[in-house]
Amino acid sequence: MTAFVAVFLPLLASLGFWQIGRADEKRDRQELVFERLGMLPVAVPESMEGMEYRHVRLQGVFELNRYFLLDNQMVQGRPGYWIIASFLADDSRRWLVNRGWVQAPPVREHLPEVGSVEGPVTLTGIVWPQLGLIPLLAEDVWPETWPKRVQRMNVARMAAALDNTEAVEIRLEAGQPGVMKPVRLYTGVGLERHLGYAAQWFGLAIVLIVGYVFFGLKRGG
Repeated sequence: MTAFVAVFLPLLASLGFWQIGRADEKRDRQELVFERLGMLPVAVPESMEGMEYRHVRLQGVFELNRYFLLDNQMVQGRPGYWIIASFLADDSRRWLVNRGWVQAPPVREHLPEVGSVEGPVTLTGIVWPQLGLIPLLAEDVWPETWPKRVQRMNVARMAAALDNTEAVEIRLEAGQPGVMKPVRLYTGVGLERHLGYAAQWFGLAIVLIVGYVFFGLKRGG
């Protein structure tokens, strides 16, 4: 029993403190998000390093029919796609612009109708970081033709499928040219959940200590 407690008590405590650390990281990220979302839009710089969650301004054209359909995006219980479009800016750089959500047709083989945006436009979007690649049960095989239906948001691979394209997602908000149903601004698991996990690990540690004391008293008695 002593050996069991000696192994698992430090483990449970370390897991609890790790979750507290994760909550602190999430709090810092949320503060960064709120601060940067309140800043005025800026023209896209030469380097996008450190531009996460900033509003940027683009001028150029949406390239006709050159877009990705990001599969399995649910909104209010309805299946659909995110539309990640190729946007050719005036400086000849291309950008991956998330135009938002569109509902999937009833027949799987049919692709949704995505309205085109004619002529030059000026738009403002949020530089959205890639928060991790979701796991896949099978290989994500992309079609050769456009549009391309894909199974996960992989900005590096998307950028490689186009010429001179920045591996950055620009997420449109309501009211912007070409936007559909805007993708909500979600930053991942909330810090409250991390604190809840920490409480669970510390609770298990307390149960272990109480059980060990009770076991010792019972043996002593």
